[in-house]
Amino acid sequence: MKNTRKDRKKNRVKKGMAVALSLGSVFSFFLPYMQFVFKDTTYLVSGFQLATAKGFRVHGSGLSAVVTIPVLARAAVISGMLFAAAGIILLIFRKPVFAAIAYALSGITPLLVLISTTSIQTAVTQLNISKVSIYCLWPFLYVLAGGIACAVLSVWTQGAEKLAESIFLVFSCVSIGSVAFITVYIFAAGSPAIAQIGLGQFLFGREWNAEAGAFGILPLILSSVAGTAGAVLLGVPVGILTAVFLAETAKPQLARLVHPAIELLAGIPSVVYGFFGMQVIVPAIRSFPPFQNHTIGDSLLAAILILAIMVLPTIVSVTETSLKAVPQAYREASLALGATPVITIFKVSIPAARSGILAGVILGVGRAIGETMAVIMVAGNVANMPTLLGTVRLLTTGIAMEMSYASGLHRQALFAIGLVLFLFIMIVNISFTFISRRGVRMDAR
Repeated sequence: MKNTRKDRKKNRVKKGMAVALSLGSVFSFFLPYMQFVFKDTTYLVSGFQLATAKGFRVHGSGLSAVVTIPVLARAAVISGMLFAAAGIILLIFRKPVFAAIAYALSGITPLLVLISTTSIQTAVTQLNISKVSIYCLWPFLYVLAGGIACAVLSVWTQGAEKLAESIFLVFSCVSIGSVAFITVYIFAAGSPAIAQIGLGQFLFGREWNAEAGAFGILPLILSSVAGTAGAVLLGVPVGILTAVFLAETAKPQLARLVHPAIELLAGIPSVVYGFFGMQVIVPAIRSFPPFQNHTIGDSLLAAILILAIMVLPTIVSVTETSLKAVPQAYREASLALGATPVITIFKVSIPAARSGILAGVILGVGRAIGETMAVIMVAGNVANMPTLLGTVRLLTTGIAMEMSYASGLHRQALFAIGLVLFLFIMIVNISFTFISRRGVRMDAR
């Protein structure tokens, strides 16, 4: 009985704290929420003003315009207050789980407001105002932290076990939600440029010249495909055979010497790979007899070679782990039937580890597609149609080289390149997953 009374008393304290914190979130709607600085003009706005004001009057380069507040920002600010109020009501009516959900949603809304302000920055930049600053004030941070704290307190009233289960659920939802959020954001940021330029002109145009208003990325797409394919063709066989050597045939003493080298490759920064490419690979291509007088060294071939080296650690590590996970009974059964060790490796061990090997290949392909710094240093960075000895620009390098000074449609077009790159990676991952599952079903039959 005493324990029950103590628990009830603790729960009342937790509910009181949650209600008090959430009341603060409701009142913060009327306090200074964010500060916007456009050159010499400063706007200090509350959540109420963000939700009701038409926009900001901005002056720059002889132009004056009203920059509208995004609909997402308005909706997010209002939702933050409403969800906090809903959490209070649900908690009073003894619905702590639903109250926790409402509080969590209230805590997310400041992040949506912050993300939506990118469109304000873009609109102000188009007025040739480079000095744009956005500051989040303490009510903004209070809503974010308070929503999370109230959600924890609400679930905690159900007991420590329920709180632990909810924390595990929240982190799993964060992982899924992050992917969904990135997907939505990339589509929202890249779609306007594609709509303005034209899908056909954007994807199949052969000229990329921001100053002339030409935004065709076909050379970038083909260069990325060629670079990734070349790196996979070179790196995957070497990586798999290295993993087979380490897992199946190498003596333990030798394996202990090779492992640190593989791990060292995985830990080397991209810029070091790029420097190695500049100092070793590019001069080697330039001085190689068949290529003399035909290349400057910076080329698609150099990018392929450096990417092939960079994907090796991932493929080797994952493949080796998968091969070691194959039960020893499989190998013993194969050898007992008269198969040689080599046949056992290629007919038993590798097929049994197929799903793990494909996972390593997928990770390697993702590394090759997403690599930027090393490729910038060896590829030449000219948006040409890809040739083995010609200078090229990949999708990632196109974004990295121009994003720092891009504005207006140019900036939106770079986001659209990011959208194409995102779809490219998704297609590759889905294709490998389909192949892997199909192979597993065939083995089961």
